[in-house]
Amino acid sequence: MAFILLAATCAFGQTPRRIVSLAPSLTRQVYDLTCQNRLVGITTFCPDYAKGKQVIGSLTLLNFEKILTLKPDLVLASTDSNRKNDIEKLRRLGVKVEVFEGCEAFSCMCREFRRLGVILGRGKDADRIVAGVSKRISGLRARLPAEGRPRVFWQMGTSPLITASARTFTGEIIRAAGATNIFDSLPAKYPRVNVESVAAADPDVIFVVSDMEDLENGAASWRTFPRIKAVKANRVYVMDADLVCQPTPGMYLKAFEAVMEKLYPGLS
Repeated sequence: MAFILLAATCAFGQTPRRIVSLAPSLTRQVYDLTCQNRLVGITTFCPDYAKGKQVIGSLTLLNFEKILTLKPDLVLASTDSNRKNDIEKLRRLGVKVEVFEGCEAFSCMCREFRRLGVILGRGKDADRIVAGVSKRISGLRARLPAEGRPRVFWQMGTSPLITASARTFTGEIIRAAGATNIFDSLPAKYPRVNVESVAAADPDVIFVVSDMEDLENGAASWRTFPRIKAVKANRVYVMDADLVCQPTPGMYLKAFEAVMEKLYPGLS
């Protein structure tokens, strides 16, 4: 770890002052490190609070001319948000690009966040933030009930019906919260399932991620299955996609707290 961080420091030399972010999670982390004043360009998918910054396209359709016009000394990209061809083109144009891993584990998020912190000259701040997040998560986990693991269905799409398996950070959050994901063992990260399989698994709690298609109606549609435990107990919860779909240490904590609050009211 120390070698990686030292290498990052040596590779950049001077602290970047004009940054373009090509991924929403990286934009948020720039804000978390209080470096938003250096952010000169973002994509259309970046968070609402970053509006006012120059938009340089979408995740899959970048305006290369506009990026060059902004004269960035660093472009931040992610393996799960940006195309390799676009990254290579920027490099051929003489733009310095740092690519971060698309993380599905909290440990990976912390490692990449620390690396960004070092690159931006905020290494100590990144360490402090990660330590605080880790401490809060450990504190909540220490208060988990000794018995009883709620069985959870996590809905990320309505048509088709999509869920999250153990291979995602959502799956990790569910496990960390002392619950069981009813589709934990499926091989795909975000597999398609059907209503019948959900009903057969009979989850205690259903989480429906909002802001993806018309998921408010998706949540209401479960009322037509009153025999499912989660529906019978009125434990179908709508979760904000902006809260639970961003793989950063800070957002991982917020998502974890939100899940814990619904699973164990009053615990947090």
